[in-house]
Amino acid sequence: MHLPSRRVILRAGLIGAGVLAVRGRVNNPGQAQTGAILPRPDVASPEGAEMLRIFADAVGKMMAMPAGDPRGWVFQWHIHAVRDDRSKAAELARVYSDPSDPDRLLAGLIWDTCEAHFDPLRVNFFLPWHRMHLMSFERLVRSITGATHFAMPYWDYTDPDRRALPAQFRLPDDPLWKPLFRRDRNPGVNDGRPVDQVGEAPLGLNAMMSPGYADTLDGDAGFCANLDNAPHSSVHVDVGTRERGMGAVSWAANDPIFWLHHCNIDRIWASWNRAGGRNPTDEAYLGQVFTFVDEAGKPLQRRVADVLDTAPLGYAYDRYLDRPLGSVPFPSASGLRFTVHAALHELSDPVALGSEPTIVRLSADGSTPYFARLRTALRARRPFYLRVAGVRITRQPGVSYEVHLDPMRLAAPDRASRSYVGTINVFGAVARGSHTGREPAPYTNPRNYSFVITDLVRNLLQAGRLTASPNVMLVPTGALRRDAAPTVDNISLVSS
Repeated sequence: MHLPSRRVILRAGLIGAGVLAVRGRVNNPGQAQTGAILPRPDVASPEGAEMLRIFADAVGKMMAMPAGDPRGWVFQWHIHAVRDDRSKAAELARVYSDPSDPDRLLAGLIWDTCEAHFDPLRVNFFLPWHRMHLMSFERLVRSITGATHFAMPYWDYTDPDRRALPAQFRLPDDPLWKPLFRRDRNPGVNDGRPVDQVGEAPLGLNAMMSPGYADTLDGDAGFCANLDNAPHSSVHVDVGTRERGMGAVSWAANDPIFWLHHCNIDRIWASWNRAGGRNPTDEAYLGQVFTFVDEAGKPLQRRVADVLDTAPLGYAYDRYLDRPLGSVPFPSASGLRFTVHAALHELSDPVALGSEPTIVRLSADGSTPYFARLRTALRARRPFYLRVAGVRITRQPGVSYEVHLDPMRLAAPDRASRSYVGTINVFGAVARGSHTGREPAPYTNPRNYSFVITDLVRNLLQAGRLTASPNVMLVPTGALRRDAAPTVDNISLVSS
């Protein structure tokens, strides 16, 4: 089919390195059917299978486009992150021979801009940035295929029976489905085994139990950061290798399952909002603008405030999720107040994590006996959290860390142990310098994690545990990469 020319429009829309958004377009082949709210379907449903067929057709056509075409596969992949075997500057020079090419100017502006892998202090933009990227890609699929009814399907791995990679992604010789196949997946994934069984991280929904979107700084790390950790990062490292697969930020968007994965992450966000979760309202969040590509390959800007409700954006989901049992109630206008029961406080020498389990002993806080305070808080139905804060990483470590509270001393704990809290996934730890052609700068901005563990605390107390200040054990899922050196500033057991 005929696709609109980009070059003339881009030359008019790019001034130097600046980009102008185009608004108010009508009769646009990338737009959804006029006035329609299209339901994004489960890929396992008949509707999802139809959408996946359109998606596979589009992926094949995009892969055949030149690397420098903003509508093409490589360009869209590099918006998320440029491959890490070359610098961004080298990749721009390889793809574009003309430094003044408007497509190159656009690539220089929007390649390598994923939020918030390169700076965890911007983690609150993780969800809106990926929603915008997904919407932009959805429009491209409609335009390239002519299917204006297309809606991105999602892979519902929250269902324990749906955790194998969809079969259509595992058929390298099938004429229709082969664009969806990638070899850089973990052993067993392309054989149809459940990804959480062959991978290193569970796919739980503990994040939906968080009552607030953002980090409280003294208790809950917030829904957004916790969702970024799991199941988002869990799926990445469970599906793909950490070299050139879904488990590496720089290569993740080259695997077509990336889009169905992030569609499900977006569904989880929409489900949390429908249940009563509130997004930030500060102007620094609402006013942030990101640039992507429309169906003509032109720059398209969106503001965070404009993408927080899916209905005005023209889509919904065929099914939403309920919050898990034991979720923390959403707070009143006065917010949450946290009580620290035991903590490893910030020290001059943070705790180093290595290739062997690390045991950290927490110190009890307060004048009231520690055990009595725990029981009093539990009787008052106060939720408990374990907060792991100030996680600093100088290089991508190549492992995740299982976290255990007060594990038994005589047994090596695992995810089936009654002490298991959750897993810290550091998939997103990438040094920005790795894409500049310079030696990567240390990845020093900290990440914070938290887990709602009310049921775990109750079970441990009933078993006669937690009678003294507890230990926390962090168990690596493999051998740490050289020079990674993760450290932790603070671990605390708190209630709200």
